[in-house]
Amino acid sequence: MSALDREAALGAGQVSALINEWNERHFRLPATNVPTLSHLGPEEAAERVRALWGLGEAPIPNMVHLLEANGVRVFSLAGDCESIDAYSLRHKGRPFCILNTRKSGERGRFDAAHELGHLVLHADDRLAHGVEAEEQANKFASAFLMPRAGILAQSLRDATPDRILLAKRKWKVAAVALTYRLHDLGLLSEWKYKAVSKRLAQLGYRRGEPGGITRESSQLLGKVFASLRHDEERISLADALSLTTEELNLHVFGLVPIVLDGGREASPPSRPRLQLVGARRG
Repeated sequence: MSALDREAALGAGQVSALINEWNERHFRLPATNVPTLSHLGPEEAAERVRALWGLGEAPIPNMVHLLEANGVRVFSLAGDCESIDAYSLRHKGRPFCILNTRKSGERGRFDAAHELGHLVLHADDRLAHGVEAEEQANKFASAFLMPRAGILAQSLRDATPDRILLAKRKWKVAAVALTYRLHDLGLLSEWKYKAVSKRLAQLGYRRGEPGGITRESSQLLGKVFASLRHDEERISLADALSLTTEELNLHVFGLVPIVLDGGREASPPSRPRLQLVGARRG
């Protein structure tokens, strides 16, 4: 990436860290439950995390919610970082995942799983650098979203493009990603893989995901802002960080209500208050 893009992305990470520090001072948020498995390969590491988190072999309903439930702080990437898909980091021991929300819903789920792969695989002496690390994170994401046993149970050997398009809805992944996974598991021969990939490209699935799923958002941040809307003190996170509401929204999936003329608020649909983790003042 260019130096300008890199600086913009690092700036987005710094703002996300500040937002999280404010949130942690005012709310009890989920504790970190992300293992370090740098000694394992991507496939085995994905299976290990699935087992730790009690996921079985079923499709994952929502990747962002899953990460947040296990202590990963998930934020959106500001528009001036559009060339970057996603990135992850650890700050003061807390894992962060920063996602570009302009991609398709399926691509966003894969990006989230890819960054989880970096957090799990590339700690300690295996830092995330170069093509090899990216390939490992991709393999982790593929195995995490499409577990071997779950896929093998779907009768997808020599699957046709129509069958793949049907199965991708179940697993909430891109058609091309599922096709690659089937080939990787030996369910599609090299010839069949190329033929299916060519047909999917003709249908527009190489450039995007026609009729795809809705982009995932943050449940944790939604509950934080819902709680603040109901708070009599009307604590302003934007004011505390010297940001405008518009600037704050770039980093929090657009979940902050915007005040309209007349004092009314334009806000997302109401969400439950932050109940599971409780609220506290500090």
